[in-house]
Amino acid sequence: MKSRVIYSTFSTVLTIILDAVLVFACCASVGEKPLFFILLACLLIVLISALFYAPCAIKADSRYIVMSSILKSRRILMSHIAGAELFQPTLGAVRVFGSGGYMGYWGIFREGDIGRYQAFYGKASDCFLIRMKNGDKYLLGCENPSAMVDYINSQIDN
Repeated sequence: MKSRVIYSTFSTVLTIILDAVLVFACCASVGEKPLFFILLACLLIVLISALFYAPCAIKADSRYIVMSSILKSRRILMSHIAGAELFQPTLGAVRVFGSGGYMGYWGIFREGDIGRYQAFYGKASDCFLIRMKNGDKYLLGCENPSAMVDYINSQIDN
């Protein structure tokens, strides 16, 4: 089962504005080489890290859940999963490291009721929580989260 990640309006607008500001700042500072190179480095760091970590799709089969970005994919073994459930992050979630909206939500977050988790989603309303047998948690999001949760739970019951 494969499902793409849909970004929230906030995430889309934030991504466009931040990219536009950085590109405009680079263009405006071409005459001042040190400032230009600093801004260009910031732009490249932001874009390259997003290409490695920003969510694009979630794929699940009988062996793995695959979280795909443009340049990298990460896998979770089905045999290590304790359960999956629908879950929406709250506004109280604290970003420890990662993105809180630029090209989606990705990285490490902490929330009062579930503790620390790794996030990989585009819109809070499309999320589900994967609880691992070792206590780790992944908050993933995709186009049809309830079908994905049902599929994952059916695979780990086998």
